[in-house]
This record gives sequence, C-alpha cells and structure tokens, in this order.
Amino acid sequence: MPAVRWVGGVELELIAISTGARIVPRFEELAPEKLGTAGKLREISFGTTKERMLLLEGTPFAKTVTIFVRGGNKMILEEAKRSLHDAVCVTRNLIRDNRICYGGGSAEISCASKVLEAASEVATLEQYGIRAYATALESVPTALAENAGLASIATLA
Repeated sequence: MPAVRWVGGVELELIAISTGARIVPRFEELAPEKLGTAGKLREISFGTTKERMLLLEGTPFAKTVTIFVRGGNKMILEEAKRSLHDAVCVTRNLIRDNRICYGGGSAEISCASKVLEAASEVATLEQYGIRAYATALESVPTALAENAGLASIATLA
C-alpha cells in the first residue's frame, strides 16, 4: 500500500476526490472505509533541479487531467499558461453551448462581399464610397492574418 508523506492543502483535497478517500487528520482515525484506490502511484522527478511531481493513474473517481507546463523563463511560462487557459475555456464554452460565432474576420469578409454587391447596384458617385467601405471591412481580416504571422493574401484568397 503506497503512501505519500506530505502533500499540500489543495492537492490533498484533489487526491482525496480522485481516489475516493477521506482526509484523516490523525493516524489513529485511519479505517478501511476511509482509504481510496488508485491503479498506480508514482513520484517522478524532472528538470535540472530534480523537482518532483506525484502521478496518480487509474483513479476511479477522477474526471480531471493535469497539464504540466514548463518554459524557458517566467514570461514564456505565463504566456503558455494564459494560452492554455484560453483554450480550455473555449472548449468548456463549446461543451456548454455548441453554437459558434465564427471569428478571424469571417464576418467582415461576408459583410464586405454583400456591400460590394450593393455598390454595383448604385449608379451614382456614391458607389465609390460604398466600395471604400467594403475595402475597409476587408482590411480587418488582412490585419488579423498579418498579426498571426501568416501571408495575408494567400490566407484570404
């Protein structure tokens, strides 16, 4: 029966939830019904500082996953954590409500094509202003593509 010598507050609660165990403040209160189960319990070490992480596998009550994020410096690590958080939130929101509002400038491209159609029906000089507005709408996805490091003409073609 593997045991863990010391685990901090929140982690202790998460382990108890995952394994179906009860937190026992004193060794004398330990009873079989308060024990949890797990397929494997391993402590792994990594990195140059030999940091350690507790790895539980095969826990019957776990509906969670741990994502281990490392970076070259704090700024890169924080940016990776923010990006990961955003991705998890998007996934959560899609599970809650799977209706999608497309982004990336698709709404602007759609509006620009309709505005261009409307401009061709105008016979006066106003059509130039309408066409300029459509061109301005097309500049939004172009800027998004360039900011993402993509070739804007190839991406939008």
